[in-house]
Amino acid sequence: METEIVLVPTYRRPEMLFYCLSLIHHADPHIEIAVFPDRGTFHDKELDDSADAFDAQFIYVGDHHYHGNTYNVMEAFRWAYNQGYQRIYLVEDDVMVHWDFFKWHREVHEDCPKIFASMGWVFNREAPITADCLFQPWYYSIGTCFKREKLELIVKHASPLYYEDMASYIGRNFKRSAIHDPDNVVHYEQDGLIQRILDEDKTQTVACGMAKCTHLGTYGYNQGWEKRDAFFEGCGNLPDRLQRISDFLSDPYARAEIFGRALVEREIGKALPKREFRYQLKVGEFEAEYVTETSFKNLPKRLLSVPRTPEMQIVVSSTGI
Repeated sequence: METEIVLVPTYRRPEMLFYCLSLIHHADPHIEIAVFPDRGTFHDKELDDSADAFDAQFIYVGDHHYHGNTYNVMEAFRWAYNQGYQRIYLVEDDVMVHWDFFKWHREVHEDCPKIFASMGWVFNREAPITADCLFQPWYYSIGTCFKREKLELIVKHASPLYYEDMASYIGRNFKRSAIHDPDNVVHYEQDGLIQRILDEDKTQTVACGMAKCTHLGTYGYNQGWEKRDAFFEGCGNLPDRLQRISDFLSDPYARAEIFGRALVEREIGKALPKREFRYQLKVGEFEAEYVTETSFKNLPKRLLSVPRTPEMQIVVSSTGI
């Protein structure tokens, strides 16, 4: 049996990490887990709680000035390669694996041994909702799995030469990349680097028409940390925040309002029945009915071209599916 490791990069999301690890442990209680907290986050008690609860090893990445999470992810890859693992999973802390996540990845690599990587999340939001595999020459860095020989192509780029100036490094080393912007290099973080390596390898990735994990990327490196306070409004301790994550994860309608119906339908593996809210709007003598799929807390700033002000009375007259 091939040796396996799950790499879990994390930064400033201890509650997401705890929930993520709990689902990994539920899907495979015996798989090895290595957590990589980024940027000198050494002394977070909630991180220690996660390590104790799920028997995960923590490999702390020191503070650094590099952009985004690329350094953390690439150093995790380099560590796993040097440790000799043969099958390597990347599951960031806001990725919640489904019960068949590891089973699916293993079957794909057994059936398609020459693929570049398997991807557990939604690749094509227009594809049918199907259990069939989808092949494509593109890489998404969410819930992925590599075999050792493909990871070798990636880790040779894990160096300060890349981290210090990612755009220039990619410009020099992948001059013929088809995804270069005409004026400058774009898409240069770790997933952009891996995409260019995939292009040169002339292989394909495999995804599924029904996702094997759910992505809760509501806040973080590229989403804005102020959104964390809004997401956990009214939640104090870790159990409260874990319950908030659980409620959000179990409510596909709430996720669809943020991430879009097409994505969520492929995460849950079925079409999401339409749900409408009917509101009664009153501003002075003006009165109208407003029908939408949007819940009250996510209503826009203007309704029927009228700004939402304290003078506007909004009454939920009915809800239904």
